[in-house]
This record gives sequence, structure tokens and C-alpha cells, in this order.
Amino acid sequence: MDKDEILARSREENKDRDFVEEAVLAKANSIALAVGMMMCGIISILRGLLTEKGTEPAVWAVYFSVLATTMLVKFAKMRKRHELLLGLFYGAFCIMFFAFYLHDLLKTA
Repeated sequence: MDKDEILARSREENKDRDFVEEAVLAKANSIALAVGMMMCGIISILRGLLTEKGTEPAVWAVYFSVLATTMLVKFAKMRKRHELLLGLFYGAFCIMFFAFYLHDLLKTA
């Protein structure tokens, strides 16, 4: 395979891809996850201060479901073992907080 053939294949593989947009999207995703964690913390703190009920498990269930999904999709695409482990770990937290939410919901019903 000569140099021109390699370049032609590379151009064909990367056709219609915007690498700058992909980098910006990755950075935006990272910032969005951090902001989501801060909002979950603020909501939980406000609930604790204003209602004396402690944390809000529903918001944490949603947050950890987003983290679990992110890691599991990354694992499916890249096959890195640590992303699978993190995805399962975050999934367990999601299930735990969802169970707390259901317990609180059924207790007040």
C-alpha cells in the first residue's frame, strides 16, 4: 500500500466528520455532568435545610442513570474494562437511590 492509497482511505473514512465539533461536544458533555452533580447537591442540601427530610433520592437516581449510561456506551464503543466497571458501579447507585425514592414514595402514600 503506497502513501497516496493510505491518504485516500483515510479521507474516505473521515468523510463528513467534524473533529472540532466532536471535541467541543466531548467538553460540553464533561461540563454538563459536573453541573448536573452540582444541581443534585444543591437540591439535596435545600431539601435538607427546608424540609428536614435529608437528601432527595430521585435526583440522584436520575444523575447516576446518566453516568451509568455514559460509561456503558463508552465501554460498548471502546471496550475498556474500567468503563464497564464504572458503568455497573453507577448503575448500582442508580438502583439504590431509586429504591430509596420508591420507599419514601410508598411510605407517604
